[in-house]
Amino acid sequence: MAAEELRRRIWSGEISFGQRLLEANLASELDISRSSLREALQTLEYEGLVINKARKGTFVSSFTDDDLREINEIRLHLEVPAIVKAAENIIEKDIQYLELLIRHMEEESQKDDWQLMFNLDISFHLYLINCCDNSRIKKMYNIIQMQIRTFLSQLGKYYSKNVNQFIEEHKELLEAVKSRDKKRVEAVASAHILDAGDFSFEH
Repeated sequence: MAAEELRRRIWSGEISFGQRLLEANLASELDISRSSLREALQTLEYEGLVINKARKGTFVSSFTDDDLREINEIRLHLEVPAIVKAAENIIEKDIQYLELLIRHMEEESQKDDWQLMFNLDISFHLYLINCCDNSRIKKMYNIIQMQIRTFLSQLGKYYSKNVNQFIEEHKELLEAVKSRDKKRVEAVASAHILDAGDFSFEH
């Protein structure tokens, strides 16, 4: 629970990239022991969200454009084949659930709450990848997904100013998956990821 709360604060911007995390303050705020907080920080360090610097303390990772380029490459090499595989295995109840998520996106699009759209986006992709029926792909994606989420959490402008495009992209992706056309799925999934990847922390 402590790790999840720290992730939420990083993703919402309450805790900034590069910020030092003061254990005493955080333990008090979260009403947990220092040892429990250290366990949470170790989890985040394993996920690549924080860095422990000897004799200096624990800091939130500072993502650069190079980090984002690498994350985007991973998404293209891991997520696109997973979605292609998901299209081969997806069944009607899975399609209905993904359609439900898109309807939620449409319903919530007027609320100007990009964190909500972010959560729906993550839910959509996680569910789709879990349909790929490849345990190793799912395990590898679970390892990197926290950094992917951290990257996506910074796309406030992408979620808010282009909300209609954002929803249409998910509709197009689901239609491609429903078609089970491998080349179409690969092209649409790649374009979707590249669109989100056309972003910079440094500019």
